[in-house]
Parts: sequence; C-alpha cells; structure tokens
Amino acid sequence: MKRILTVLLVVLPVVASAEIRKHAGSPDPLPHDKYVRVVSETDSPVQPTYIKTKDGLYVAAAVRKPRGNGPFPAIIMFHGAPGGRGMDQLVGWSRGATGGPVWERFLQEGFVVAVADYRGGDWNTMNVPSTTGSATAIDDGLAVIEHVKGLPYVDPSRISLHGVSLGGNLVLFLISKVPTIHAAVLGAPAPIWFLGLQRPAAGGPPDLSAAKPDPAVVGANIAPIRTPILIQVGSEDRLQAMATILHDQLTQAGKAVQMDVYEHGYHDFVLGPQGQNRPDLPRGEILLPGALQALDQAVAFVKK
Repeated sequence: MKRILTVLLVVLPVVASAEIRKHAGSPDPLPHDKYVRVVSETDSPVQPTYIKTKDGLYVAAAVRKPRGNGPFPAIIMFHGAPGGRGMDQLVGWSRGATGGPVWERFLQEGFVVAVADYRGGDWNTMNVPSTTGSATAIDDGLAVIEHVKGLPYVDPSRISLHGVSLGGNLVLFLISKVPTIHAAVLGAPAPIWFLGLQRPAAGGPPDLSAAKPDPAVVGANIAPIRTPILIQVGSEDRLQAMATILHDQLTQAGKAVQMDVYEHGYHDFVLGPQGQNRPDLPRGEILLPGALQALDQAVAFVKK
C-alpha cells in the first residue's frame, strides 16, 4: 500500500494541470452492506451540532472524529440540493444508514468528518455570495469551516471540502473565499452560479448550448483559488458538460485541477445510495464499482 500511495503522490500533480482521465467500469451494482456501519459508534459517536451563521440562523452538522485526541485532518461534506435537509438526514448519512460508504470511509482514514447542511431558498440568490448583506448558503459554509477549524481535535491547516452537485457549487465559492483550504473534491458538481449562469424558472440546469459562462464572473471567482481541486463525474451525468467547462476554465487560469470521468456513473453516483427517491434512475441509487474507485481516488487526493 505504501508503494502505491507513493506513485499517486508523484503522478497526481502532473495530470492535475489539464488532463481529463476516463475510467472504465462495470454497470453492475455492488451490495453495500460490507462498506457501511464499519466504524463503531462507541469509538466514534455522532455529534449533532448546530452552528450559528451570519444572520443568527443555526445550520445543522453531524460530526464524527477518530478515536483519540488528534489533532486530525478534517473533511467537511456538503450534500446536493436542496439545502435544509435537517439533522436527522445528516446523522443518518454520517452513520452510513442509507448505504453510502463515503462518510465512514474518510473517518476510517483518520479524518474528522463533518456532514454539513446549508440553507435553501430561491436558487438564484441563495447559491451566490450576497451583494446586499443578506445571508446565503455561502455564509453557512463559511460558518461551518470556522466551527470545524476551532475544534480542539482538528488540525486547522488540514481542512478539506467535499461537495456533491449543488454542494459542489458551494465548495467552489468557499475555496475562492478561503484559499487556505487544503483540498477540494467536487462530485458531479453543479457550478451553475459559480460560472455566472442562472437556473431557469422551470428548474434544472441551464442549456449550455444557448447560455455560456460569463467570463468576467468566472474570472473573478477563480482568481483567488489556491486549493487543488479534484472533479469526479459519471459518463451518464447530464452535468458532465458543465463539469468539463469548469475544468477547462480552471485549467486556463493555471489552477491545480484534475478531472476523472467514470463510465456508467449517474449524477452524484460518487456518494452511492443516499436514501433518495430517484425516478430518473431505473434501478434507483445503486453502489457502482466506479463509486468505490472514485472514493479511493478522493481519499488519496486529500491525503497527498
């Protein structure tokens, strides 16, 4: 294992500059039972936490730490839309209750894992930094980072972020405001607002064939970023084109970015089963072999 990790440490920075890597894989689902509930809650109990944000609203987070005093690296995980999932959902995810292995895997690897919420509301105002002084989801994310940074068992210099779908848009804004974040993983990101686009009134992502990213907005958002970024997307994700645009914009700006495309991956496949009703998926939320491959890659990326 040490030899494999050493190779990754050498190779990853090289491909991070521009290459989009494609990974073959099986479409057959894996039984998820062997990958969840693998960390005893006696050793690592869930800590339901409410964090005060800019306007006095409290945002929920479920925190688990490895056994011991630390200081440990930490990863903050932001889910996809909608915001406002609530404590019960966050606690369930952190325990692996829905069948997703991601949250516990980082805990096994020695990370404090904070599964965090953020507010919902009007899509086109809540998912960008406010220009009027009102609070948005970006402020919620900043409050969560500050809280985790202040935990006595966390190494404040080793905080990473993991954002899926709408959570990926949030993470991009956060690393543009907190350039000291150690690493960022974007799973099936929906960077609509980060790219200067708008969500149509009818819902869903914008039509990228008609609407192009705003160069001024994108340039201003990308310029402060110093955090290495890993983008993970599935070949069956309708947002793959948007992820590619994001990758290309980051690359052109000279940022450290790597993008991996996994065959058969549906939108947000990287989390595995989340306990959601997904009429867009004929087989529902399944745990794909590619999800475990992506998870291995994400762990290696934030560790390096």
